[in-house]
Amino acid sequence: MEDGFERLNHDEVVSIEPDTFNKLDIAKTFKVRDLITAIKEYIGAEETDEVNLYTQGLNCEVLQFSTQGWKKGKVRLALEFCPDESESPLDEIFQKLKQVEK
Repeated sequence: MEDGFERLNHDEVVSIEPDTFNKLDIAKTFKVRDLITAIKEYIGAEETDEVNLYTQGLNCEVLQFSTQGWKKGKVRLALEFCPDESESPLDEIFQKLKQVEK
């Protein structure tokens, strides 16, 4: 979790602002796998095996800025989460210790 983001499990639940995904057929609160299914339907990839989409990956070619030419490989979908604030119960104690030090 170098940049604060961590990959969500496909059974974890996410709640978003109501108008976030206007073009996707998905509820305000959903499992990660439901968002991936909605994306598949939106892009017309219903036949694509979900296991391939978010575990094994789909065969593809990528043209990256850092390399010359196309590279063959795989691409997969993932949903990552980064909390706004640390949720550690020790945070409150650390804050009080900082105030005492001042």
